[in-house]
Amino acid sequence: MSTTLVTPAKTYHRDLALAMAAYVVLLLIAVLALPALETSPWRWPLMVLPVLPGLGAAWALLRFIRRSDELQSRIVVESLAIGFALGSLATLGYGFLQLAGAPPLSWIFVWPVYGLSWAVGSLIARLRY
Repeated sequence: MSTTLVTPAKTYHRDLALAMAAYVVLLLIAVLALPALETSPWRWPLMVLPVLPGLGAAWALLRFIRRSDELQSRIVVESLAIGFALGSLATLGYGFLQLAGAPPLSWIFVWPVYGLSWAVGSLIARLRY
């Protein structure tokens, strides 16, 4: 009898993939249905629907950190800290540039800035260990 253990990373990647798949489906539904609900009050909750899978992604990350060994947990938390610092500096810096006349950007760009910052933080943390 084979007893294959599922690693925390495999569980995290599976849960994250499910959350991202739900995000894509709900985003498509929201974007395609929005024109039909132009004046309806339902357009507000409709456009929040794609955000809900983010809760699943956050839960998957928290479970991954809790189930990982000490070194892996430290790498993830450190990469998040670095990413948060970089993302905050980038968004704050661009906010000041907007006051000086830079073109305004939609809030929808904040998450990609933080996601990219987290990726940079992961590279830095992994290089350290």
